[in-house]
Amino acid sequence: MSKFNQPAASASVVHSSLMSFLPGVSPQARDDLLLANAFAQQVAWGDLDEGLEPDWFRNYWRNLAALGFDGKLAPASRKFGPDRQTLAERAVAQVEQLGSPAHGAVAEQSLQALRNDRQSLSAFESRALAKDKARFQLLPCAQQPNGFIDLVILHMEMSLRHSTSGFLYLESKQEVQVVDMRVEVIHFNLQGFREDYRKRAEASVARSSQRAIRDLLL
Repeated sequence: MSKFNQPAASASVVHSSLMSFLPGVSPQARDDLLLANAFAQQVAWGDLDEGLEPDWFRNYWRNLAALGFDGKLAPASRKFGPDRQTLAERAVAQVEQLGSPAHGAVAEQSLQALRNDRQSLSAFESRALAKDKARFQLLPCAQQPNGFIDLVILHMEMSLRHSTSGFLYLESKQEVQVVDMRVEVIHFNLQGFREDYRKRAEASVARSSQRAIRDLLL
């Protein structure tokens, strides 16, 4: 496929996460990745809401890993100090550092698209915000020639002085403090997901009463 007819960049909100796709990720691969993420998100949030698993990220990572990259340990929490960047700017910087400038660029586009879409932003925040805490994941994806997808997973957990709309676009200071940040690059096996897990994930997501995926306009 030439660069002139390859799929364009795109982005979607999935529960408390923001997925973005570099040009070249096929529509089928995009659908598979959105579904896998929606399933892992649904399980992690459901278990947290029911008090079954308080460690949201560990549960999310375990379920997503089982679908397409089993065997890789969850990343350790990163140290960070005071920073006058917004949470969105800090997230993009981390993605670019561990992934690539291209990952960072499409992640930045998706964050701006989310900010401009009030309905999707409201849906995202209704899931991400819970009392004095917020959880957020940024997942830019790039197609590799071997059929795998290079996926940067960034997770942030924030402490808020009060539930704050637009918290991603505020500076990290007294009102919003990052208490946990994880970031890792994984190589997602689409073929394995399609053969072994897609039908189960699709059925589980379809049973949910919540709308899991919302497309954004880049």
